[in-house]
This record gives sequence, structure tokens and C-alpha cells, in this order.
Amino acid sequence: MKPYFIPRDAAGFLLHDVLPDCDRVDVRVLAANTAEDIDVPTGAKICRLDADGVFYFNTQGDAAVPSADVTDGSGSRFVGSGSPFVMIEVEGVDDISVIAGAARKITASFWS
Repeated sequence: MKPYFIPRDAAGFLLHDVLPDCDRVDVRVLAANTAEDIDVPTGAKICRLDADGVFYFNTQGDAAVPSADVTDGSGSRFVGSGSPFVMIEVEGVDDISVIAGAARKITASFWS
């Protein structure tokens, strides 16, 4: 698995808006309100989740679209429409549960 790094331009400045190449991308095509798991490959340390709209994810259980308050710490993390992607550390994580309130396509790119 390729390592994650932030590329630099010719002058040595970090290019934060350029993603390094990766050799593992998984895709989930979600039905509305149906959680699916994305397996984290062995050796992965970083994952970027991208989607074609808002979604929730959880690395410690099944993701859920909340319909009421969650006060026990088990809530899923929200990724909003202003930035429909998130970078997460996945070292030691077996899978990432994803869900959305509408049909959605989500990609998971992995680096070591």
C-alpha cells in the first residue's frame, strides 16, 4: 500500500489541494438509510471518504442517521454538503460503517 504524503510544488510549498496516488479505492453504493461496512485493508493508516452528498460514518459500530438525541457517545460522525469528504486515521480499525438518508455513492481511498 502506498504511503500518504502531501506533495510539494517546484518551490517546495505543500500542495494541500492535491491528493497523492493510492493503490486501494473501495466504493459503496448505498440505498437510503441502509448502513454498509467498508473493510479497512491490512496496513492502512489513513482513509479518505468521499461522497456525492451528506453522509454519516462510524468506526466503532454501525453508522446511523440520527432520529433523536444520542447521549451515550455512540453517535455517528456527520460529513456535510459543504465538504463531502473526510480524512480519518484507521490504524487499528477493522471496518468503517457508512450510511446516508438518501441514496449515495461513497468512495474510500486508503494509504499506509
